[in-house]
Amino acid sequence: MVLTAKILHLRPRGLVARGDQAPKMGQSVLDSSKRRIGNVIDIFGPVKAPYFLIKPASEVKSELNKLIGVEVYLGEPHGKGGKPEKMSRMRKH
Repeated sequence: MVLTAKILHLRPRGLVARGDQAPKMGQSVLDSSKRRIGNVIDIFGPVKAPYFLIKPASEVKSELNKLIGVEVYLGEPHGKGGKPEKMSRMRKH
């Protein structure tokens, strides 16, 4: 199932969007042409219809006002770090 959301407005820290389900922190946000708009950096509001903050990718910073009202799609988590199942919690001595 593909999660969708709508970008509502622009804030100093990024774009505010609202979806039907909560995304994961760090999850990629894509437009209809599958171009990455940014990543989820905060989730807030009601559980049934959460808001989330998107940190814009550097490629789209010049066109942020054009993204208001646009439907976006949530992709794979993006950023530093590996998958939790591959990360060891024990340090080797």
